[in-house]
Amino acid sequence: MLYQREIDDSVLIQFIILFTLAQADKPLAYNELLNVVLDNCNINYNDFQIALDNLVTTGHARTRLEGQHNQIYSLTQKGENAGDFFKSNIPVYIREPIEESIKALFLEERRKNAVRAGITPVRRGEYAAECALYDDDKTQLMSVTLYAGTREQAEKIAEYFKENSGMIYESILKCMTEKTDG
Repeated sequence: MLYQREIDDSVLIQFIILFTLAQADKPLAYNELLNVVLDNCNINYNDFQIALDNLVTTGHARTRLEGQHNQIYSLTQKGENAGDFFKSNIPVYIREPIEESIKALFLEERRKNAVRAGITPVRRGEYAAECALYDDDKTQLMSVTLYAGTREQAEKIAEYFKENSGMIYESILKCMTEKTDG
């Protein structure tokens, strides 16, 4: 929910930008940074731009050009230290929506990285499929290696796991936890 009062304190705006970059844990494109901050805080665009430029000028943030028009922003060590120190100066009703927006921003990427499958050679002409499933926090939920024989069969198993990992995990969990009669 957008904080309704306009934030016009230039120092607080800089803290908010530092906090946002720190929460991302990876460089953010200008449009991502702009959207996360302005969607969650009532900040004038010009005030945002001045604060961002000031952070780059003072060495708290760095920028690089990726492609022709995609400006990427990240924290320097100085910015990380300042962000950690001044994090408590940002009210919780501003911090929490920014944290949620950052999580949502990288949700698809985390989901894509949560399912991993590949093939490995076992012996000459023989292969296995290695499949693993992770949660959002990079905790491994499941790992299985299946002997497949041929490379083609190993590739089919890996691809099937990528497309059906949720159902496979659920089935294995069900098989391992249900009691059987007799």
